[in-house]
Amino acid sequence: MLSHIMSQNRSICVYCGSQSGQNPDYEKAARVLGRSLAEHDIRLVYGGGTHGIMGAVAIETIQHGGLVTGIIPEFLQEREAGESAALEFDELLVTKDMHERKHKMFDRSGAFVALPGGIGTLEEIIEIMTWAQLGRHRYPMVLANIGGFWDPLLQLLSHMADEGFLHSQHLVRPLVIDEPNQIVAAIIKAWETTDGDSGDAQIIEKM
Repeated sequence: MLSHIMSQNRSICVYCGSQSGQNPDYEKAARVLGRSLAEHDIRLVYGGGTHGIMGAVAIETIQHGGLVTGIIPEFLQEREAGESAALEFDELLVTKDMHERKHKMFDRSGAFVALPGGIGTLEEIIEIMTWAQLGRHRYPMVLANIGGFWDPLLQLLSHMADEGFLHSQHLVRPLVIDEPNQIVAAIIKAWETTDGDSGDAQIIEKM
């Protein structure tokens, strides 16, 4: 099944930690990103949590009048019961499991941002990069490299390339952005650039 043209899907999926982390700049970056999404009338798609960096980006988006889609599996909804409702999402989707959640997040998004987070955040952005390498999408991917958080991953990706394991490096290359207030602008520019391409470069094949 073919997707929307990029410019028609003004939604950004944000992967991030359900904890705040040790550096207060992580949560601050989430708030800056959430406010920027709302100001640019771009929907936030995220994992539906209410705590840590995850909660910060959603709360800030909502408080500034932005639209939020929370996507959460049943077993995590019980843990978040009551608190998610307090955020007043305009859309909350409950999935059977993590696999369905990831696919719904993908289907509803036109770009992907990884703020600092743990194993789950890493797994999610790596899967999106894998799908890009396999030609399943050409949506912008951003590593929000707050305080150099993603430097070890970038070093690993460089090592993989040097060792000949990234056969389509140009498809796997995410945008690396240090300042959270520059993320949305970079994605909008990427959307416009892709829309300007000819032929099927405008069309993204969905999973």
